[in-house]
Amino acid sequence: VSGDLYDFFDQGDYCLIAFGDSSGKGAAAALYGAMVTGLLRTLAPRRRAPALLLRALNDLLLERKVDAHYVSLLVLLWEPRERQLTLASAGASPPLLYRKGVVGEILLEGTPLGLLEDRDYDSHSQFLQPGDVVLLYSDGFQDQHNPQREEYGRTRLGDVLSRVAHKPAQAIVNAIFSDLDRFASGHPQFDDQTLVVLKVL
Repeated sequence: VSGDLYDFFDQGDYCLIAFGDSSGKGAAAALYGAMVTGLLRTLAPRRRAPALLLRALNDLLLERKVDAHYVSLLVLLWEPRERQLTLASAGASPPLLYRKGVVGEILLEGTPLGLLEDRDYDSHSQFLQPGDVVLLYSDGFQDQHNPQREEYGRTRLGDVLSRVAHKPAQAIVNAIFSDLDRFASGHPQFDDQTLVVLKVL
C-alpha cells in the first residue's frame, strides 16, 4: 500500500511521465494517489504540455477536494526524436541529471496539487545527450535512516548514481536499492521508496 505514484503515457512520437507522492501514509494516501492516477489517465492523452496538465489536474482535484490531502507531482514530456525533455513540477523532489561524470539537480518549483485555486506552473526544457541519466526519486530515499540515525540524503544518492551511470537503466535502479539497503542495515523503512531511471541511448 503506497502513496507514491508513477505512470507512463506513450503517445507514439512522445511520452509523458508522471511521478509523485500523495500526502499522508498508508491506505488513505494510496487511495488519494489512485484517484490522481485515474484523473491523469483521462487528462494526459489530451494535454501534451506538462504545465497545462498540472493546472488541469489541480482544478479537478479541487473539485473533488479531500481535506488535508494533496499530491506532489512531477510531469515530464520526452520527445525522443529531438532528445528534448520538458518538465513541470508541483512541489516534487527535483530530479537528478547525470552527464559526463557530473550529477546536478533540475530545479523546479510549484505548489502541490489539490491545495490552492488558479495555480499556474512553470516548465523547463533541455536537450539531452546520449549517456545522460535522469533519476526520479521519492523522499523515502533521502529520509531513510541507518541505526546511527543518519539520513541517506540526496548527496549520497547522487554519488551512487555517478558510480553506476554507465550501466543500463534497470541495473542503475538495482544498484541504488542495494546501496540503500546496505546503508539502512536493517533499520525500519520510514516511507515508500520509488525510483524511475531514464537513460538516453
